[in-house]
Amino acid sequence: MTLAATLSVIPGIPVESIAIILGIDKFMSECRALTNLIGNGVATIVISRWEGELDAKALHDTMAHPITVGEEMERLPA
Repeated sequence: MTLAATLSVIPGIPVESIAIILGIDKFMSECRALTNLIGNGVATIVISRWEGELDAKALHDTMAHPITVGEEMERLPA
């Protein structure tokens, strides 16, 4: 909605082009979400290492077998 309102105010951009821009924005939104997810993961690892809290062996084991670790965590009582 904000994108459409902004584009209608800018002279020289036809209002009909909003459909094309919205299609591209959907794809870009997914890219932004993926970039955000990766950035959060990297920041978590960097900060935990900086604070001396990173267990490198546990991280390596988890990254080597993520499905197995996830299944084991699901079986733990809440």
